[in-house]
Amino acid sequence: MATRHEALEIPEILRRISSYLPGPDFTSCLQTCHSFHTILTPLLYNQLTLVQKEEKRPTLEALARYIHLVGALKFEHFMSAEYLNVGFKGLHSIHMVNMNMNNEFQVGTVEEIMNALLRIIRENPALRKWTLCNPWPRLSSDVWKELSSLKNNPTQGEPGQQLAVRSRGCDVLDLTSISVTHDAKHWFLRACADARELRVLNVSFMVANGNPDNCQLFLQLDKRPPQGRRVEIVEFNGYDVINQLTFLSHLVEARHIAWTSPAAGRIPIQTRPLPTLEDLKQFIKPTTWPKLRSLDLTGIPGRQLVKFSDECIGHILSCLPDNQLEEFKLQGSTFGPLSAAELRRQFSCLQDLRLEPAGLLEQSELIQEVMESCPKLKVLRAGMFSVGHMRRGKPWVCHGLKELAVQIDLESDRNGAVVDKTVDHDTYVEKHAASRRYVFERLAKLTELVELDTSLPYYGHGDMTYYMLSNRYQSPYWTLEYQIPCGLDQLAVLKKLETLKFSNNYQRIYKEDLAWLADNLPSLKTICAELHRNPDKYKELAAFLLEKGVAMGEQRYK
Repeated sequence: MATRHEALEIPEILRRISSYLPGPDFTSCLQTCHSFHTILTPLLYNQLTLVQKEEKRPTLEALARYIHLVGALKFEHFMSAEYLNVGFKGLHSIHMVNMNMNNEFQVGTVEEIMNALLRIIRENPALRKWTLCNPWPRLSSDVWKELSSLKNNPTQGEPGQQLAVRSRGCDVLDLTSISVTHDAKHWFLRACADARELRVLNVSFMVANGNPDNCQLFLQLDKRPPQGRRVEIVEFNGYDVINQLTFLSHLVEARHIAWTSPAAGRIPIQTRPLPTLEDLKQFIKPTTWPKLRSLDLTGIPGRQLVKFSDECIGHILSCLPDNQLEEFKLQGSTFGPLSAAELRRQFSCLQDLRLEPAGLLEQSELIQEVMESCPKLKVLRAGMFSVGHMRRGKPWVCHGLKELAVQIDLESDRNGAVVDKTVDHDTYVEKHAASRRYVFERLAKLTELVELDTSLPYYGHGDMTYYMLSNRYQSPYWTLEYQIPCGLDQLAVLKKLETLKFSNNYQRIYKEDLAWLADNLPSLKTICAELHRNPDKYKELAAFLLEKGVAMGEQRYK
């Protein structure tokens, strides 16, 4: 057998085995191998990964033989000018990932590799997807310039047909952990602006002698606006928040925008002024994002440093067209009455709502309103939901809900009664059982649920913390108990439920309750919960679940 990549060099294998087989057997073997080769080779070469170990990648000769089959090329902790220069003509995507940060597995000089990349770009007109994760060596200014200038290159058509002209920029530009040299900064930003799909995660600009430069003037966004339909910006160091906001405000074609933690990077917060309400009013107007369907403001401004006010979030939502927003995610900023009032304009089409838990019952009334007003809702993640608001509200209309993550609070259903948590069998326990049965009855109407999470939420921002709440809400007196006498059996209709979570709520759950869950929920795969305070008892219950085919998932705050 061949000592090199056997599957990729089948002709070499045939030459070796021909000397060992008689004629008829070899003919049969040849026919079988030919069919195998015809079917397998395109599958192997369509998405080709080149790695460090020589024996795990095809030779240059084998690659040259099948190069016409390669559509997606990936360099994994390895870079070679020789392989880049083989002569690719049909690439549509390239992926470069390198965690070595050295030239140990770099074949060729930096200049040779950059010239080879330029050749790749120019000779592969369909190459419109670039995924770069800590590429080494760093891409040069000329490469970024070439990526930003993908235009007026006609694609091949049928004889007699007019050739189609490609639009400017990449279709997909996915960038992770990238350092951009000072001389490449402008062309890098231009390439980002021209990408139809852009994802920027942990990108930093290298400073040269502290010289300021006007990136916005170079980009000329008014004359040549960004082309992004789907844009995600996460930790963009060296490109200040106002510049980021300016960039985002020109995304008139955007369907999805995610702006995560613009103040959470390594640069001190003092050097990165956050936009005020006046700034937002200047940049974000009713005509700014006319086609936007998904807005992710998770972590603005990030890491509990500063928050956008309710007025700021309300203004952003007020500038979106009515009945168009399908997804809204918010973390690290204030979602208050002004924001809620503007979000109501989107209830008829809202499908995914994720709010960072805030306060004790600040979001409870809104949760009930969302569930009774959003018929297309698929995902809802928020804070505490009181049984009182549940009872006083209208029937839920979100019958297609697949993911629900709220903490159920029973206090509002007690008519002012105070539970003595120091007593094992408080007189109100039986009274609360009726409330729990009511909640399980309501949850049973959500027959499409795939994930149900009633864990105590984590308050990462604001005055409340998990530790402040734990003494009050960890006791099962205050929330659901997953026991059959409390109405657990009403969940038997949730045949699609795969994940059940009730972490941070110490339960008095028994084997028969767990057995019921495993036997009556056929899709159940994972339970994330604190089943018992006693560690030995917990291990016993977890082992019992595993025997039933249900795994114990990771608990977030144990």
